[in-house]
Amino acid sequence: MASKYPRSLRGCLPLWTLLLQAALIVIFFFFASYDSFIQYPEVVTQGAILQDMVVMAALGLGFLSSSLWRYSWSSVAFNLFMLALGVQWAVLLDGFLEHPRLGKVFIELSRIQQATMTAMSVLISAGAILGKANLAQLVLLVLMEVTAFSATRMISQQFLSVCFNRVLGIHDTCGVHYTFGLPGLLGGITYIAYLTSWFKDPLIAFQMLYDIAALSLSLAMGLASGLLTGVILNLKIWKAPHVVKYFDDQAFWEFPHLAVGF
Repeated sequence: MASKYPRSLRGCLPLWTLLLQAALIVIFFFFASYDSFIQYPEVVTQGAILQDMVVMAALGLGFLSSSLWRYSWSSVAFNLFMLALGVQWAVLLDGFLEHPRLGKVFIELSRIQQATMTAMSVLISAGAILGKANLAQLVLLVLMEVTAFSATRMISQQFLSVCFNRVLGIHDTCGVHYTFGLPGLLGGITYIAYLTSWFKDPLIAFQMLYDIAALSLSLAMGLASGLLTGVILNLKIWKAPHVVKYFDDQAFWEFPHLAVGF
């Protein structure tokens, strides 16, 4: 049978993403410059590290949800798209936040490595809503989460992330909360608890207080930005997939073997 999805969905979303990419290219052209003083040995070392990170992000996270039976094409394509968009946006944000007065972004391999790590965090959190959001919602998720992640990292460097589903009703497609979020939170709390045994040492006591402040700030920023992002993504203007169309590739891809007369 033929696809029941309107062609406007397939036509408008790619055009919108191309316009967004064109805007990023213009920003890079006028506000970005490359580090021309880097030495060859440093290029080789950092290039190898960046290569490994990109492979891990693209293959490890990009294809993480390819096992979804009716959503394998969309999950892989959208994950790779979010990775590319997230890296570009993170490079720009980190550059502007690091040197706000210069109004210029200096592109270095180390900055691209950091941006890749930031984009990987988006892929992890996007796994919670994959299949229930369209491309426009995922793009908005990337822009907002990368912004919050970069701002949190800058604030922390200069001045000082199974039970949730039942309590708060949070959907989680890929088990993000109990695979990444909850272990990280428990690890931070356990480390702070371990430091309490050395509280008599002034340096250890200061470190413990610093870690408590950093953990509290991360939780506050994560909750605030996550709540704001969720509220915006749930607005009807984004025309999210209907509940009966969750985890369905046909919303974004055409399959000739499903056409009449195949």
